[in-house]
Amino acid sequence: MLIFDKGIITDTRSSEDKIINGAEISVCYTLTTDDITKGKTPSCTPYVDRTDLFDKDLFAKTSNTRLTVEGYKNGLKLTAVSNSKELSEFGINLPFNFMGKKNGGGWENQFLFNTPYYSKEQEIMYFYLTKPNGNNLLVAVVEGAQGWKMDYSPYSFGHYFLNLKILANYDKAYNQMAKKQYLKIAILPVTTFENALEELSTLYDKPFLDYSVSGGQIGKEIELISYGSPDTLIEVYGGKETAYPYSQTYKLKNEGETTIIPLKNGKRGAPVSVYAYDGLISLYRKSVLSVNLEIIKNYTDGNLCEHQSWLSATLRYLIKYKSTLTKDEIAELEGKSLAELDVITEQSIEKAVAHQTIWHLPHDDYGAYNVYKSNRVQELFFGITILLDAHRYFGDEKYLKYLKGATQCLISNYQGEDGRIEIDWGDNKDDYTTVCAPMIPLVDTAIYLEKIDPELSLQCKKAAKKMAEYLYQRGISFPTEGIISSEAEDEMEDGSISCTALCLLYYCKNLTLERKYLEKAKEILDIHSSFIINAPICQMKNSTLRWWETQWEGDGDGPAICAGHAWTIWRAEADYLYFKLTGDEEHLIKSHNGFMTNLSKIDKNGKSYAIYNPDLINGGGFHWNAEETVFKIAPRFPSIEDCGLSRYVWIRLNDTFLS
Repeated sequence: MLIFDKGIITDTRSSEDKIINGAEISVCYTLTTDDITKGKTPSCTPYVDRTDLFDKDLFAKTSNTRLTVEGYKNGLKLTAVSNSKELSEFGINLPFNFMGKKNGGGWENQFLFNTPYYSKEQEIMYFYLTKPNGNNLLVAVVEGAQGWKMDYSPYSFGHYFLNLKILANYDKAYNQMAKKQYLKIAILPVTTFENALEELSTLYDKPFLDYSVSGGQIGKEIELISYGSPDTLIEVYGGKETAYPYSQTYKLKNEGETTIIPLKNGKRGAPVSVYAYDGLISLYRKSVLSVNLEIIKNYTDGNLCEHQSWLSATLRYLIKYKSTLTKDEIAELEGKSLAELDVITEQSIEKAVAHQTIWHLPHDDYGAYNVYKSNRVQELFFGITILLDAHRYFGDEKYLKYLKGATQCLISNYQGEDGRIEIDWGDNKDDYTTVCAPMIPLVDTAIYLEKIDPELSLQCKKAAKKMAEYLYQRGISFPTEGIISSEAEDEMEDGSISCTALCLLYYCKNLTLERKYLEKAKEILDIHSSFIINAPICQMKNSTLRWWETQWEGDGDGPAICAGHAWTIWRAEADYLYFKLTGDEEHLIKSHNGFMTNLSKIDKNGKSYAIYNPDLINGGGFHWNAEETVFKIAPRFPSIEDCGLSRYVWIRLNDTFLS
């Protein structure tokens, strides 16, 4: 039960757990005379609004706002009303005890902004907050909201959630029609997402849906899970609505994304979405053929990690499915691949490209076969995978020579005696052992070279063993790259967690099955469950919780939750490997949905996007002046397509569902 007393919310499930931390519940507002499109701004936010605190009688004088709090079931309802004629933006600040905040009681007892959801007209809007100790929270807008905004940290590149704003009105800069200055919000203790959907169905008196899987091949039947006893389903596809009597199963029939709306007695409930393809190989084909290298050239730095993922995806398609291509298509894909491989293996220092060329000689402080002018060791990991695939397909000994050199560079220059991968920044060293899953290229190379170069193969196997043992001994510690701040606790970073489990499982599946590694991986996957998005939207269901890539990817206007990001695949592959090693089909379903978050960002022509964006107002990007910020309600997909990292899904599908 939640109790409100003197501005403090207490959860009786654990009275020591903080609900609010770092600030007070307050009014967020701007004045009609304010111009948020001008002047200086801190990073990671498009603008800074005003704050008005409530007094002991729950009145905020400057904004003329009255807050009332009443009990509702086991939770609370908060109602805020302002009669001021001077406000533009009007809303409520909810500075929850988000993970990483100082004095928050430790990561197990702090919230993650797990699942934001809103329907098209914002008549249904909720936020599911997970906490690793299980004391989860549901925040739902009962009436009045025009939208919401997350305040991301101005330190550590937006790596932390700070404050959730529920907005009755956006500032006038967003050009939305003004509503009443009135909000009613429910906050309820819940145990699971299923529990949250039950509560939402009662609160809104509308039906809600969930499903077993979020999509698949056309013709597949998926199980629907209903709340609130719907009697009808409306299928929305291509702008057309079709009504059907409610059924517990739904057959996928439309290529691409379909919205399903549950109804009860004519009342529409919360929409969900599913995604279908006519065939996984045909979708793969369209995806690699649609890669536009000009997009990579014009909008990215072209590095081997994020932005050349199309290359291994293309090479693996050529290796396995060349017979599905025309001669012209083969020539096109081979031509693109060879052009980038020429950059990677460039022999002239005048033509070497930073972050792309693997330079065959020592340079600066780097050893031979390091990525040119780059200490982002993950670029070397990805380069190794590209070179392995290039040798498999083209058979050119040059690629084998570079593969061996890059692998030896990785082991000799970046792996410590204890097995960790480490970057030396001069004043300090950073643990990179789980940045972008370096176990994968190390193990793949070990297996590939078993007959070609047994000595280097054995060296790789020993290095992989040392890495696995280091990760096992490291325990519940998940460092990420370069993020240190005195303003926050040590970070529990999504990618580091999922990659730790993935690396242990990859070693077990492909080299040596060790029970202790398998058990440690399961412990880590269970911890990571709080970082898994639950919303029944095909790009969100089983996506991992990431939000700072939008500083660089998509439209570069982050931070904002980037559902269906390619790094979700680390968790999806870990689930797949755990299923293969144990037979636990629950993890197979999780893996399927994780891969679907990436596939569902591909349109009928093969065009794809880096992210799917649930935030309504993104974090503003690396801008220090409001004049550089675009003030708009964010679209679900960016305006800029992605031709690099969005193809990572195919690299990993080759070793999982396409193996």
